[in-house]
Amino acid sequence: MKITNIEIKNFRAFPKTYEINLSKAGKNLLVYGENGSGKSSLYLALKYFFESGLDTNDENVISNEFGSHQNIFVKDPGYIKLSFGAYPQLQKDTYEWSKDVEETNDELIIETAKASGFLDYKDLLGVHYLQPDGEAVNVFDLLVKTLLANTINLATDRTLADDWNDIQEYPRRNAKNQIAALIQRIEVFNDELANRLEELRPKVRDLLGKFGYKVDLNLDFQGVTYNQKDKTLENQQILLNVKFFNKDVSERYLLLNEAKLSAIAISIYLSSILLLPEPKSGLRILTLDDVLIGLDMSNRFPILDILEEYFKDHQIFLMTYDKAWYEIAKQRLSQKDWKYTEFYFKATDEYEIPVCKEDRPYLERAKEYLDENDYKACAVYVRTAFEAAIKKYCEEKDLAVKYRENPKDLKSEDFWVPIKTKKDDTGTLLLNVKIVDKIESVRKFTLNELTHVSVANTYKKELEDAIEAVEELEAELV
Repeated sequence: MKITNIEIKNFRAFPKTYEINLSKAGKNLLVYGENGSGKSSLYLALKYFFESGLDTNDENVISNEFGSHQNIFVKDPGYIKLSFGAYPQLQKDTYEWSKDVEETNDELIIETAKASGFLDYKDLLGVHYLQPDGEAVNVFDLLVKTLLANTINLATDRTLADDWNDIQEYPRRNAKNQIAALIQRIEVFNDELANRLEELRPKVRDLLGKFGYKVDLNLDFQGVTYNQKDKTLENQQILLNVKFFNKDVSERYLLLNEAKLSAIAISIYLSSILLLPEPKSGLRILTLDDVLIGLDMSNRFPILDILEEYFKDHQIFLMTYDKAWYEIAKQRLSQKDWKYTEFYFKATDEYEIPVCKEDRPYLERAKEYLDENDYKACAVYVRTAFEAAIKKYCEEKDLAVKYRENPKDLKSEDFWVPIKTKKDDTGTLLLNVKIVDKIESVRKFTLNELTHVSVANTYKKELEDAIEAVEELEAELV
């Protein structure tokens, strides 16, 4: 079961109806959005939709009253509608959450909510700015009340949150039987939390290792105890002990640079999501909004590797404000499994309106512009498709590319030459000679960016030939 369509009307930044079709297969979604374009509103639409069916007494659940999230400039009632792929146990294909309609209390929707992860840059700051408690940072509340709250004790079929809530009621008097029962419940909770941490530790280390840092983490939990005299629960501590190049830096944890802090935070969050129970429907959602904000470009690639390796069974929604990273990620991710969408905004006399634009393959856009007789735009997209294909191939095959001090000075020739001259062990050129000849014949004009200054000598037949050549090249380089 996957989400196949998202429809949002008059919710937060969206003042009208917006729709994102994820295909019948339920693709993952990569979103680029300018600041203020509605990107985070999409994130919150997904998050609040699923949370709306949960117990509103949960302190971590935002108000499930749709009215509190209605677009303030529009009086017409709004809604969020999610459509799901065919699944026999679902009562319907499309579920709505609005002021008057709440269909998110379906058991399978609630199970999906408990098995899903929603993470934005503000969540990461929760790890960044946790203050040291003694010799290390205390992540007890973060793990117990948020990240591990919905993990299941297989022995009792209860969540960690259930076990935690059970020990919040203290005996009013020093009744031995009540105290003994409380201590027993505390032991159950301690055992369960210790088990969860035992599962979490290696996962955190594995994910953190993907970033290539010499950082090791340990989550130290000694167990909660009951102070009978003060009637309080003590030792609510899970201390985050950090070693950097085998040197204990727990007390100076916050002195680590932004990239390392982000990597630590992301590893803890993503590892905790891997421990969440699998719902009957099989639908698990992972939604990440600008979580790469503290990472430079080289530290962002491991995130894609982690998603591909550890979250294959999740439907992923990945959002970023960084256009350069968006373009790079598009080249790394599979067109088959991902859909790409761009958010912009335009101003009216009253307010700003988000503009949602599906990001289609370059050659597809080129053909559209060709049909519209916009030859200049067509030529630009053909050339972009060509450059994207050869850059991706050089990176995947680790081909040596000509060095230039400024990477922005790299030209298509720098990537094309290593590809067309690459040979196998017998000395035979790997790339089909006919395809090389076709590309060479169109590179001189159509695939040369300098010819785009003027369209006077650009003819439809040349563009058709260029599109055909690049299509064949893309197929050959797969």
